[in-house]
Amino acid sequence: MTEQGGVEDLAQGRSTKTFYSKDYWDLVFEQLGKRKLFKAAMVILALLYASAIYAPFIANERPYVLEAIDYKAYGAATKGLRSVCSSVVRQLEKTPEEYLAQRSEAAPPTLQAALAVEREALATRTATMARYLPQIDGVPLQGLTLLLDSALMLSAVGDREGALKVAADAKQMASDFKKSYKARAPDAEPDAPGKELYPVTTYPLWESITPFWAYLMVLWALVLSWPLWNTFANRILCGGDREAIRRARRRKLAFVLGLPALLASLSYFALGDGEVTFDVSEHKGRLTAGEVVAAGNPVFAPVPMGYAETHTEEKFRPPTWTRAAELDQDGRYVRGLRQAVPDPITGYLPPATPTEVRVGEPEQNAAGRHLAGTDELGRDFFARLLWGGRVSLSVGILSAALLTILGVIIGSLAGYFGGWVDILIMRTIEVLQSIPAFFLILLVMAFTDPAIIPPIFAIVIVIALIRWTGVARLVRGEFLRLREQEFVLAANALGFSSRRTIFRHVLPNAMGPIIVSAAFSVASGILTESAISFLGFGTQAPKASWGSLVNESQSPEHWWIQIFPGLVIFLTVTCYNLAGDAVRDALDPKLKD
Repeated sequence: MTEQGGVEDLAQGRSTKTFYSKDYWDLVFEQLGKRKLFKAAMVILALLYASAIYAPFIANERPYVLEAIDYKAYGAATKGLRSVCSSVVRQLEKTPEEYLAQRSEAAPPTLQAALAVEREALATRTATMARYLPQIDGVPLQGLTLLLDSALMLSAVGDREGALKVAADAKQMASDFKKSYKARAPDAEPDAPGKELYPVTTYPLWESITPFWAYLMVLWALVLSWPLWNTFANRILCGGDREAIRRARRRKLAFVLGLPALLASLSYFALGDGEVTFDVSEHKGRLTAGEVVAAGNPVFAPVPMGYAETHTEEKFRPPTWTRAAELDQDGRYVRGLRQAVPDPITGYLPPATPTEVRVGEPEQNAAGRHLAGTDELGRDFFARLLWGGRVSLSVGILSAALLTILGVIIGSLAGYFGGWVDILIMRTIEVLQSIPAFFLILLVMAFTDPAIIPPIFAIVIVIALIRWTGVARLVRGEFLRLREQEFVLAANALGFSSRRTIFRHVLPNAMGPIIVSAAFSVASGILTESAISFLGFGTQAPKASWGSLVNESQSPEHWWIQIFPGLVIFLTVTCYNLAGDAVRDALDPKLKD
């Protein structure tokens, strides 16, 4: 089908039109743009994926920026100087043979290796102290490290007596430092004894981002802002010329995939490889306890709750915007089914635990404290819902991609070659389809060791290995239809290899049904993962997925446990089905006429 359109050129005082032909994908996108349900579904899916990808910036107990002094770490480092030097002296009193005779199984293999470990421990402690001290106060600490290095060098060349003497001097210096480098209390007067410490600025949340997730964050930012930069590229860079816009499609794709890779590489060199931790309020707890003293107000995420952070005194607390969630100052519910009522005879009230409001958290009864309630350990359910989306949505995408690749390859071989190849593949597909897929998945998962294969990868692999048959049959049918077309016969007559004919000429013409099938496969993968995790074969705590969250309570009293994960599962699957229906209708062959 050829559609004509144009732009007016008034440069020479007259109206002219440049005609162009819309290609197949122009027509497809034009049809999709007319469907309101498709656009609504894509917006919802984009927001769901954004909430999962940017979960660390939405719900996290780590602050964005923290300018503080770690008094506990500084004090432990100061006290540990003498113990390290004392350990070095004890090691130097032994000969290598005596060390080996007395060595425990977990100890370093040689005396020199043990001394190197102690030296590294001293360097770590002095670095911790120097971090919060003025540069001039760090010079003596470097002198202590150099003195210990001298002792180790003398020991390495066989001068045991000289090494012991120098190590003893280092031990005495460390004892002096324990007194002279004692930190001044944060609330002490300026002329009080002790070293004045200076705050250090860190970025705990940013440092936890791995390069992989940094890549996805930049990629999704480009996807969400696509209407803006794509319009700019089409109108300014391509001058509105449709042929130039078509030629720029591959360059745009390279830009979308390449820029995130570049920025993720830069983040790796700037911040390291990141880390995924499941600590229980490491930063907020230490700030609340006074172990770390902030110089200003720490900057936390909008939901300052880690998804593995526990508040056991708030277990199974309803969403705090509901009336039933209100607590008194002792931590007792003031209304609803869980309201504490004294015994009618003795007047006894069960003991309660007051709510701990940590640094950066909303007040006890603030509406936004726990937007989706808490679970059995008092973990914020909204934070776990966001982070759990990473698992469920990843399984849906990865399983759909893998099963589509398998189905395309196997279905292409069956449809193109036919004969005994087709018979063998189709009989295999019929055998697999005769077994209930879900029970087969459960059977395989039951015999999969989580210590060898992480559950998320096991689920992806199992779903793909069992659910590829539908795509294969679909692709086989398309190839049976296309292999007798003139362009395929021409490719064979020109001597093209079977691989080139299949993947360069036939497969691109069969992509429409494959794309539709892939969209439905994502929805199916999310449902399957949710069911597997609900039955306990999926991700294990403290990690979470939407399916495992539903399984955290079956009590009607804890309605939010079932409602919120079930709602996002329903919403995601419905949106994928709507998108698949719209793409299927837009790819109808009648549009080509």
